[in-house]
Amino acid sequence: MNILEAIRDPNLLGASLALATEETWAPWRTFLATSYGLPMGREAIALYRRATGRDVLPPEEGFRETVCVVGRQAGKTRIGALIAAFEAAFAPPCAEGELYALLLAQDHRAALRAAFSYVRALFEASPVLRRSIVSETSDTLTLENGLRVAAYPCRPAAVRGLRARVVVLDELAFFRSGEGLAVDTETLRAVRPTLATTGGRLVILSSPYAQTGALWELHKRHYGQRSGVLVWQADAPTMNPTLPADYLARMQEDDPEAYRSEVLGEFRAGVANLLDPEVIDACVVPGRRELAPESGTTYEAFADPSGGRRDAFTLSIAHRAEGRCRVDVVRAWKPPLNPAGVVAEASALLRTYRLSRVTGDRYAGEWPVEAFRSHGVTYLTAEKDRSALYLELVAHVNAKLIELPDVPELLRELRLLERRRGSSGRDRVDHPRGAHDDRANAVAGVAALVIGRRERPAYGFKDIDTFSDVRSQMERDRGESVSWFDDGSTWADVILGSPLR
Repeated sequence: MNILEAIRDPNLLGASLALATEETWAPWRTFLATSYGLPMGREAIALYRRATGRDVLPPEEGFRETVCVVGRQAGKTRIGALIAAFEAAFAPPCAEGELYALLLAQDHRAALRAAFSYVRALFEASPVLRRSIVSETSDTLTLENGLRVAAYPCRPAAVRGLRARVVVLDELAFFRSGEGLAVDTETLRAVRPTLATTGGRLVILSSPYAQTGALWELHKRHYGQRSGVLVWQADAPTMNPTLPADYLARMQEDDPEAYRSEVLGEFRAGVANLLDPEVIDACVVPGRRELAPESGTTYEAFADPSGGRRDAFTLSIAHRAEGRCRVDVVRAWKPPLNPAGVVAEASALLRTYRLSRVTGDRYAGEWPVEAFRSHGVTYLTAEKDRSALYLELVAHVNAKLIELPDVPELLRELRLLERRRGSSGRDRVDHPRGAHDDRANAVAGVAALVIGRRERPAYGFKDIDTFSDVRSQMERDRGESVSWFDDGSTWADVILGSPLR
């Protein structure tokens, strides 16, 4: 029995699926026929040629490795679960050792909530398949033929040593470790040997993203080519005609760039990681999470305020040491939060470092200015936007002009930052979908303040009378006592002829 026959049988995979009969599922039936080398009609062949870029029909034995590049909400995860269920249910009894149907997603939760839940539903809906279940846990089904369906996060080490009849990778383009490092290529290297002695099937289903990484390399190498790896690329409305027109129009209006990848299924040009993970690691002081304030040290602070619903409220404090920016503190208050209460805590923290001012994101509006003022702290608006601060940070990190604390959340945010070429030709830096950059933004801001500040010149103040006269005149002009450091300038600068900024 082939997979299309199995989904037409109401006692088997057709028990909970309308995939075999509804016309809206016809594109996915064509994808399955292509993958398994099954006969196709004229319309199906036309779609096959558009989606694969091939002019030769698929071989009768189908493809052992299939890559499906399609936009979001098209039904990819459900199809991946269907293939896994079919391969598991119709596998011959295992002659030796354990054999798996592996479902891998970005994290364990995603694997369980999506792909594995679909597989479980397929087995439970079928009176025949349900009886084949010998035992089950929250993330495994063990069948009477000895095969085990299991859900795993994208941790390459977790699947090493296993043997598999089928491996389904859901959203490969977004596979990252808990530290924010890309693990898509390593995951492929780990799962391919699990299929080496079983003649098993590798199925990769993912929305496209940047023109880098394992998914892009597979597409570049095999799309439209006569190779043993099938690459299928289509837009989401083609594969799921039921997507509402207003949803598609809203996606296109809200974010045209995301629309091209998440709906049209196109890889994004001009997207790359902002910072090299190895260079970031070289700036980290292992084991150092925070430094206490020191007397005689001048500090700077940068805040990324939050209204309390979605993003964290972050604050970073740093000082110059040995010509570099030494980040002393990175604090984050996670949502949901009370903004007024967080400002009070942040102000108290600033005072411990003898700070009465903080610079912050200008997009936060006027409320942080008033909120900090009520606690005796001046909130200054940053002159540069977030992207400009990040682009400056690249030079600081590459030159090792910054010492970063060993804070995993911060390091993950830095590793995930992406540099994107805008339509105007200006580079823009942002975090990827579903990620955050609040801590990274605070660190980039404080680094700009510390590294951009002029250092105290090597000057011995030999002419103390001149120094006293200049300071006294400045204080008379301003009508207040003037500190040694005023917005980055020093009294030495004044004596040397540089104007006080």
